[in-house]
Amino acid sequence: MNSPSVTSRIDYPLMEIDPQPDVITSVDDVLALVKDHEHHEYHRYHLLSLRFLAYHISISRLMEVLAAESQQRIQALIVASETLPVQEHRLQEVGNKAWRPPSPQSPHFFILNEKEAKWELSRAVLGEWRSRRFYERLQACNGIPGLHALLDACMGQAQAQLQILQEAENQLRTRLYSPCDIIR
Repeated sequence: MNSPSVTSRIDYPLMEIDPQPDVITSVDDVLALVKDHEHHEYHRYHLLSLRFLAYHISISRLMEVLAAESQQRIQALIVASETLPVQEHRLQEVGNKAWRPPSPQSPHFFILNEKEAKWELSRAVLGEWRSRRFYERLQACNGIPGLHALLDACMGQAQAQLQILQEAENQLRTRLYSPCDIIR
């Protein structure tokens, strides 16, 4: 029977990473990707806002503000597209990828306890990290100079939102009790 040896080492082939990502040169493609992404973010934050209503009103309001920020980015996208050669109907359509709410992890819709609140807030932080990463990758692949400023602004907003959500998550971790515990 062959057992692994500490002195021998198996060198697996390294995966080659393409240093230059593919460049997206279609204005319609970039704008459609951003619009679909922001459409999804709006619905995600709006749903979280509703779910946090029963647990903590300030977290619910924070999520609603983040949803409004997504709507403002969609409006900024439409304004930016007016100066670029883009097909008008592509931006007026609802997102190409239909948004579906995630399957619930709990048996009820509202967040009622601290464990669920921490879980959903950490998922929101992860979602915002993914959003920031989306904009970083899109900026790296963007071949349209007219969209650099818009994508930079979106990246900056995603970073700021990530920091705000991390601060909210840290405050929730340090709290001794939730408002629902006071009522009980």
